[in-house]
Amino acid sequence: MVNVKVNNHYIWVYFMIFFTIWCIRELWFVQYLDLIDPVPRAIASAVTKLVIWIIPVIFIINIVENTDPYSFLGLRKNIKKGLISTGWVTLVFISYFVVVNIIILGKNINFQIEFNQWLNTVLLVGITEEIVFRGFLLRKLIDSYKFWIANTITSLLFVSIHFPIWLYKGLFQFPNILGSIISVFVLSIIFGFVYKKSNSLWSVIIVHSSYNLFVLLFY
Repeated sequence: MVNVKVNNHYIWVYFMIFFTIWCIRELWFVQYLDLIDPVPRAIASAVTKLVIWIIPVIFIINIVENTDPYSFLGLRKNIKKGLISTGWVTLVFISYFVVVNIIILGKNINFQIEFNQWLNTVLLVGITEEIVFRGFLLRKLIDSYKFWIANTITSLLFVSIHFPIWLYKGLFQFPNILGSIISVFVLSIIFGFVYKKSNSLWSVIIVHSSYNLFVLLFY
């Protein structure tokens, strides 16, 4: 049986459609979610993100790539190696947050994390965003470019997906927004290297979710 390599150009069509739908969700549909009580809102937000982010990727991998999505995304391999990489990177993040926020800035840890934050900022974000950006987009771009180019492109796309969120919250104002753009870009570069080093998507999922948890605890 001849293994036919799939043309990678389709991922740009996918991303444009995905980005458009996500913008509609974040700039228009979210105003209706804000009218719902906290717990139903958190669940509705989680469901919409799963529908927009995860289901299309699984469908595309099944139909276009004609392969098992879980293996393609790196969810079935190098789990032990991924957990080791996760431990080291998470330890670096913990040290950073403790030094900057507790020792230097004298902040207290905030343990008052809401259900919506636990579900959508800690648990779900790591899964959905890493499946799309590292498991799918970076994985496909590596087929066409050197890793550092693929990782840079993926990180720029990762930054762009935050634009509608920042716009809706009124945070997209220069020059203050530059700090957020640089932070997200650098984090994405780090996530890409963790994915390459471990060759397991679970490592990046856990690191990403852990980072978001630290942000909630210290801000």
